[in-house]
Amino acid sequence: MEHTFSISPYMLAVYLLILVVPITIFRLLHLRLTRSLLVATVRMVVQLSLVAVYLRVIFRIDSLLLNIGWLCVMLLVANLSVLHQSGMKKGRLLLVTFPAYAISVIFVLASFMIVFPLSTIIHARYLIPLGGMVLGNLLRGNIIGFDRFYTGLQRREYEYIHYVTLGATRWEAVRPFMREAYRAAMAPQIAGMATIGLVALPGMMTGQILGGSTPTVAIKYQIMIMVAIYVTMALSVFLALVASTWVTFDCYGRLRRTFFVTRH
Repeated sequence: MEHTFSISPYMLAVYLLILVVPITIFRLLHLRLTRSLLVATVRMVVQLSLVAVYLRVIFRIDSLLLNIGWLCVMLLVANLSVLHQSGMKKGRLLLVTFPAYAISVIFVLASFMIVFPLSTIIHARYLIPLGGMVLGNLLRGNIIGFDRFYTGLQRREYEYIHYVTLGATRWEAVRPFMREAYRAAMAPQIAGMATIGLVALPGMMTGQILGGSTPTVAIKYQIMIMVAIYVTMALSVFLALVASTWVTFDCYGRLRRTFFVTRH
């Protein structure tokens, strides 16, 4: 197989000019999104450039402790992003959701030892990319899950109180809301798995093919990572939602409004 074609920084900068297409649409529709798009693009370029430099160092050192430290940083950032995007305040909530996400990621990373020997999976070039893909996809499902769960509880709190007054435990009272939130979080991922390869070629598979791997090898990796992503999402959404109820309800079973960011 041929090696990956190297893209020059100059040509990459020229390629970014195609952003004029969405910017033109924004102007036609009078949407004030141009600034946000440009800021997001600049942040993406700067962040990825810094990550490229850092990963070159981390790959060269290849220290297990450093690899774990980097994964912890990614896990913390992902957790903060989930809470922020779903309109939840951090603090005590972070103390219960972080372990939930950590357990989910550790479980799935440990499951990779079914495919890879331990001496392979602990290397930075395997552990960091695999952990990053799992964490990156964890965000979407958890944001949807948290938003749907607590939005439903706030809007239909009378229904929750009705269950409690009829003698239901807190778990029994929140279970209908959690079921709806969990379904909303997981359904898009199931649909994506069902259509993968027919509607679109996934990122990992495409990247490996462009990197010189055979389609057969790329497909095996993609199947493994898709299952890993789904299991991580399924476990993390459930554990995080359950753990969050330990602090978002008071001792009388009432929903604490102080955990929600006021949206204008």
